[in-house]
Amino acid sequence: MRPNNKKHVSQGFWGDLFDRLPFVAVFLIMSVLTGMMFFNADGLPLYFQVRENRQQLVQQIQQLEYINASMQEDITRIQRDPQRLEELARNRLGMVRPGEKVFQFVEPAPSSVTARR
Repeated sequence: MRPNNKKHVSQGFWGDLFDRLPFVAVFLIMSVLTGMMFFNADGLPLYFQVRENRQQLVQQIQQLEYINASMQEDITRIQRDPQRLEELARNRLGMVRPGEKVFQFVEPAPSSVTARR
């Protein structure tokens, strides 16, 4: 609103445009700078890329936390359950108790005679 004691006198189209030129110039400059900020390579595309990377990292963290909890549970079970420890020793390390006999069955390699049939 304009104060009542001053009346605005129109100076015609060009006169009014010249009076508003600083505001128009500032608006145009700000529009160009805003457009450059949002649409150049470091603007919105970078923001969306970083946001997507963040979502992927959050998912990876959740997966790793699940794996970590599972491994911690397995460690606790190995420390407290002698049967689990024996199972691992037999399956992974090939250990046997004293006096046990181990039988190992080996598949014969295909010979050239049986390969032709």
